[in-house]
Amino acid sequence: MIFQTGARGGQPRGFREASGIKSGIYSERLKSIQSLLRSSGKLGKNTPDAWILICRDGVGWEDIYYLTGFIGTSGVLLITKDEVTLFTDPRYIEAAEATCRCPVVSSAETRRLSPLNAAAERLVKIRPSRVGCCGNSMSHSAYTYIERAIPSIPLTDISSAIIDMRRHKNGDETKAIKNAARIAGDAFTRSLSDAAEGMSEREFAARFSYYSGTMGGDIGFPAPLLVSSGVRTSLPHALPTDKKFERGDLVMADFAVRSGGYVCDITRMFSIGEPSSYTREHYAILLWAQAEAAALLSPGAKVAAIDASVRDVLRGAELESFFTHGTGHGIGLSVHEAPSIVSGSEAMLREGDVVTIEPGFYKRGEYGMRIEDDYLIRRNGTVKLSENLSSELLAV
Repeated sequence: MIFQTGARGGQPRGFREASGIKSGIYSERLKSIQSLLRSSGKLGKNTPDAWILICRDGVGWEDIYYLTGFIGTSGVLLITKDEVTLFTDPRYIEAAEATCRCPVVSSAETRRLSPLNAAAERLVKIRPSRVGCCGNSMSHSAYTYIERAIPSIPLTDISSAIIDMRRHKNGDETKAIKNAARIAGDAFTRSLSDAAEGMSEREFAARFSYYSGTMGGDIGFPAPLLVSSGVRTSLPHALPTDKKFERGDLVMADFAVRSGGYVCDITRMFSIGEPSSYTREHYAILLWAQAEAAALLSPGAKVAAIDASVRDVLRGAELESFFTHGTGHGIGLSVHEAPSIVSGSEAMLREGDVVTIEPGFYKRGEYGMRIEDDYLIRRNGTVKLSENLSSELLAV
């Protein structure tokens, strides 16, 4: 039987399913891929009849987790029309057997071969006509190793197929993202109560990380955290430094928290001391631009039109030339997923997308602002997943 619990017959003490993601969904996803592989001959000569997904040194874990529920820094998932096997090393064998609904092979069972070596050996034995691999997360060294191990079997990039699968969020995934946003909001509010003149960007970031972890956010696979203040807010993606908050500074905090592997992505501004009326006016313009974009969010909406709605508002305030990035992007297991909400794109929103809307402007050498929230696209109305956190420009 292809889909089964681990060899230890269940989940040992200390392990649990991540934040409500039901284990049955992983079997369903794997079966859908196998069904596709069985039809490969009907889909054209360049369609693979085997997939290999690789995680090395923590890179590429998202795809394997999406299909099996296993999180680790080392693993190779081999999928054919008849079998599914996860290869890992002894550090992760107990965790993998506890979470995966497919056979798990440890490198200790394969003459100390690495997971990639063992998977390559298996490919040599089963000899598929074409192998699909994910170029988005696969290192060049892994690609060349597989290419040399099966020189007569061509490789095909299946990145677009994986991206498309992960794009639609089911109810459990949406709940995980909403829970991440709730934790992020609570952690930000708690950090904000500590913020004061003289605190450094680094200390604020450290407090947020501590609070989000103790409030239930995932630990071990961190999410991005950006903090800037004063003139540094003109840097759209600024890592926190030892710069101290000064009276009159605006502070930009762009924070993400994981829950069950799934991530939120939120940006808030606050002021050290009461912000000027000029600052409040510009912030109100951002809120207006965000509201205009959010009103367009629905299945079938063109992402270019959503981006244009933000730029129209900013252009009217003579700020559009300082808006240097897209209006938003998808989120899920990665902080940046499909779709990208940018000008020039032909893409349209789909039901089940979870996207950010993040208008901003950045005046070099002066200051910048951004507001960012997360939205679930539904046919019967868009849901703001980060609604628990106020968008008000607060002063501390």
